[in-house]
Amino acid sequence: MKFEFVDYSKLYYTKIARTLLPPKRSGKFIQVINHEMDKEYIVLSPKELSIYHANIVERFCMLQGESGGSYNSKRDFFEINDGALEVVGGGMWSIDDESKTVSFFGASQMYGKYNSDGLKMKLKNRAGIAGYEIKVEGV
Repeated sequence: MKFEFVDYSKLYYTKIARTLLPPKRSGKFIQVINHEMDKEYIVLSPKELSIYHANIVERFCMLQGESGGSYNSKRDFFEINDGALEVVGGGMWSIDDESKTVSFFGASQMYGKYNSDGLKMKLKNRAGIAGYEIKVEGV
């Protein structure tokens, strides 16, 4: 299965907030599988950009050109219309550029815990975190 690491931090800080990328940042992430493309994604979003994991799911679908979906009444869960996409789970992340560490932990209340199997190896040498120590809760 192919793997892609997506981080919305630069988008948020440099384009939306019009500021420098902070050396320490954190937020929520989702893990998505596109079954048709046989591809897995880890998608990070800064806490200032996404209140809920559902906001990340919606943005991911929109930026991937997918057919979209719909929110529940509380707007804390986004259901994807495209049956090829599956949200495996989610959690929280933090990156510290000074100590060169990236951490993945916790779980999404709405989508459940992400699958940590092999995650460290998949993330190793990815753009933006190459050479960083990767910490995955429970591994």
